[in-house]
Amino acid sequence: MYERYGLLTKDHKQKTAKEVMLRTVGFGVPDVQRAEYSLTNQATIVAENFIQPFAAASSKSSDPKLGRMQLYQLPWPVEALKELPPDSNVRLNVTLSYFIEPSPSRRGFKQRYSYQSHALRFEVIRPGQTLENFQAKINKLMEYDNYDGPEGDNSGWEYGSALRKRGSLHSDFWIGSPQDLADMHTIAICPVGGWWKYKTAEDRWQNDVRYSLIISVEAPDIEVDLYSEIETMIENTIEIET
Repeated sequence: MYERYGLLTKDHKQKTAKEVMLRTVGFGVPDVQRAEYSLTNQATIVAENFIQPFAAASSKSSDPKLGRMQLYQLPWPVEALKELPPDSNVRLNVTLSYFIEPSPSRRGFKQRYSYQSHALRFEVIRPGQTLENFQAKINKLMEYDNYDGPEGDNSGWEYGSALRKRGSLHSDFWIGSPQDLADMHTIAICPVGGWWKYKTAEDRWQNDVRYSLIISVEAPDIEVDLYSEIETMIENTIEIET
């Protein structure tokens, strides 16, 4: 697989080579050991939730509008990350998975949203970006006087939002400094269009859909106990019913 990618980069731009590989082998073969177990310097978080991709329109003559985004505050050990050597690298992996309902007409290549019932995307806050600016970026609230475009640095992602959005399994990984990762503390899950939005007579737009979000962070070359600190932060946020 890596050999073919190397050959593609000789004749094509890197983005084109990545796109060809994604269409050929997807995101590769999952590592079962890494999926089932965590290490002290490698922790995996799994979140499963529901989201309503569409909401009622403001008027009866309009199509349903997109539903609200969901924000996840990541349990990063901020102080521990900031104390790590700035010239070391950490890795963040994000995978979003969900099922769609294909359009009965099967005209998926003629119109942008004619095949999938709905679609979801994930976005991660950038280092140096405020939460307000991040939310404005997601909602494209360009009319806000205090919105001057996205803040922060978005480099470090292997695929980027343009390549990872295809299908209903979206995955990407970021490599950078521990200090930058400490700033990447929020992930947004947001809906985009689909045929449920336009076939209002079938009332599919009212459906909730399930999704899985898998996040892992690892510091392969550093002796640091990320797992215990993340586990403690998660346990401290769990509400116990009495």
